[in-house]
Amino acid sequence: MSNEEINSSKRKFTSDEDQWSILSREQIIQRCKQLEKHVEQLRNTISKSNGKELKEKKTKIMRPFDFSKHSKRHIFLKFIYLGWDYHGFVIQETTSQTVEDFLFDALMKTRLIEERATSNYHRCGRTDRGVSAFTQVISITVRSKLSAEGTEELNYIQVLNGVLSSSIRCIAWAPVSEGKSARFDCIARSYRYFFPKANLDLNRMRQAALDLIGTHDFRSFCKLDITNDEPTFIRRIDNVTIEQLNIDNDLNTQNPGYQMCQLLVHGSGFLWHQIRCVVAILLLIGQGKEEVHLVKSLLDIEKYPCTPNYQIASELPLVLFDCQFNDVEWICDQTALRITIGHLQRHWSSFQIRATMIKTMLNNLENQIVDQQQIPILGQLTLIESDSHALSGYNNNRKNYQPILTRPVRESVEVKVEKFQNKKAKLKFSTDNNDDDDDKNNLH
Repeated sequence: MSNEEINSSKRKFTSDEDQWSILSREQIIQRCKQLEKHVEQLRNTISKSNGKELKEKKTKIMRPFDFSKHSKRHIFLKFIYLGWDYHGFVIQETTSQTVEDFLFDALMKTRLIEERATSNYHRCGRTDRGVSAFTQVISITVRSKLSAEGTEELNYIQVLNGVLSSSIRCIAWAPVSEGKSARFDCIARSYRYFFPKANLDLNRMRQAALDLIGTHDFRSFCKLDITNDEPTFIRRIDNVTIEQLNIDNDLNTQNPGYQMCQLLVHGSGFLWHQIRCVVAILLLIGQGKEEVHLVKSLLDIEKYPCTPNYQIASELPLVLFDCQFNDVEWICDQTALRITIGHLQRHWSSFQIRATMIKTMLNNLENQIVDQQQIPILGQLTLIESDSHALSGYNNNRKNYQPILTRPVRESVEVKVEKFQNKKAKLKFSTDNNDDDDDKNNLH
């Protein structure tokens, strides 16, 4: 290393040292926390890279495949998955345990695609960690067996299910035109959220849910995403229903609080955590902690421009239920369908046996209570209201309940956007300066 390079390194080190010396104690703590997060991300990235290297080694063992000898076609694929054990649907840098990771592993292992970048891929929706899907649709260009002679097409469902896990299943496919997109051509989506009745007043919840229908600014019912230059929180909800399910009546005879219910929300598109925020507010109304008009108040952006702090509901009961398209004819495979039903029945048996055992224990314990009018049923909602899902750390379950509209509020959208833009500008300025320093050092 030359003297100039040593001096340059010393200058950079001294500059960094000076920056730390002017920081306050709180700023140093915050900076350390940020660095810890970066270190964790790097560790996960390295771990994922090592995993990819192992996959590449395995791929090298496989026989070469000449994609140029095969025709291609653009299709829709429909999937179901149990999202409880996955870190969401979309591929992430910090983990390989996403549904998309396993999906693309299957697509490449079966040689349906050569690589993601050239597959013309779109997803209909993105689900968070723990969220399941009864209908998730992707559009993608895949290898085809069809030729001018009109041979029979590949059975895409059986091909993919042969390498996918039992918690991710392909249930249908459809031939579509090259320009058709699962994301941009979806005309409607619907979500379902399952919850126990407990002590909820379903009629109050239904009355409040009516105010959600229509086109509104839902910034108070979502996690704000301000990464776009001009973020919008306008969405249209076409229908909201709350139903009491008549499933497994033998488990619900002694106490109506164990009966299961579902919220069904149908609309054109949804914001980040929108359904979970809606559920959180409706549950508070159903418990009598909030008034029915709370939904209408939170939709009044002029009167309440900043979102009050409240807990969002758990991700576990949430399901992407349906995605609708025009002019799509789905093709199913009866053999694959029966196999998928068998896999799901196995999952059902596993959880139903556990549920029956626990319900029997509850029956025995509740029968020992002398005053049967005092049977505690509030515990049935604790999973959905878990403190681990707190938004801004606010606890809805404390004894002295504070109404939502009187609570501290989060920063407004405008403030968040301004901070984000300033941060981007600082990062760009810092990057430009580093590039200039590198250019000067290269001149030496």
